[in-house]
Amino acid sequence: MTTKSEIPFRLTRRSLLQAGAVAAGALPFLRAVPASAASDPKVIEAAKKEGTVSLYSSASTGPSNGIAEAFKKKYGIEVTVYRAGSSDLATRVQGEEKAGRPQADALIIEEPALSLLMPFLASYDSPERAEIPAEYKAPQYTLIRMYTAQIGWNSNAVKADAAPKDWKDLLDPKWKGRFGSLDPHVTATTLAWQVMVDELYGPSFLQQFGANQPKLYASTNAMSQAIVSGEIDLGLTNSFGVIQMAETGAPMGGVTPKNTVLFGGNVAIFAKAPHPNAARLFCDFACSAEGQTVINVAGATIPTHPGASAPKAGNLAELAKSHVFTQPDYKKILADTPKLLAEWEKYVR
Repeated sequence: MTTKSEIPFRLTRRSLLQAGAVAAGALPFLRAVPASAASDPKVIEAAKKEGTVSLYSSASTGPSNGIAEAFKKKYGIEVTVYRAGSSDLATRVQGEEKAGRPQADALIIEEPALSLLMPFLASYDSPERAEIPAEYKAPQYTLIRMYTAQIGWNSNAVKADAAPKDWKDLLDPKWKGRFGSLDPHVTATTLAWQVMVDELYGPSFLQQFGANQPKLYASTNAMSQAIVSGEIDLGLTNSFGVIQMAETGAPMGGVTPKNTVLFGGNVAIFAKAPHPNAARLFCDFACSAEGQTVINVAGATIPTHPGASAPKAGNLAELAKSHVFTQPDYKKILADTPKLLAEWEKYVR
């Protein structure tokens, strides 16, 4: 497996591309997993003749490399992984397509960058999608991993009974200057959260949030490191960041408020894939119970395949019994990005 990576660039008011948050380090992923349903034998044979597949991924290093290595182990097909933030991937693909030199076969990416790349994606109804609920798939992509917005805290500095339980708890003056947030100029996940809290609590929420002087961070990893190092006591982060940091033994606790945002990563293949059969086979694997177990265990995220298992991230059906999920309308968020950033900059400095 070959891996390349880049650092996401900064989102400006005029930019409509998301920079994906870079997650914390990898978790062990090679373990017993459910057997995959059968892909088309002709696709498998043709993919092995092609011998390689190029994957562009905005997932963090652990899940990106994890699924690539598991795929190679299963089929003997080399995977070249180019890992970058969603915005950088979108820019790279758009540049390659404009130049008439497409390089990638398969894609793992989050919204809103996915929407920007739809003109370059192929429709593919993988046989492995049959058991995935309809709401998690479309002709050109399949949702394979999910996570939630969450509040994380340093468990040495903040005791569980004193920790925030809801987003409004972040407005308590006792947290002034002692908490952090992911920067919405870098990740659209914060913009999605901003839309949700505005709908829940009204425009005064962001004003009070800004008055508490949150420190801004460019990635989930940077936020997690700031929390466990004691630089800040707590932060607006996400579920996989909390889980992965706690896995290392660091003093990290967290809670998912009742109303939260549900984010996700999708798999797709390119219409002009240089290795089209290897692309289809990789997509089959990523959609399968086996592949989803690998990528979600490695990424501490929630699978969409009912046969996949990533226990530490939880089960969506069980979480839905006690939580209300907001699934962002990224087309609207893209259109409203200048307005949302202007509102953020007015109150949060």
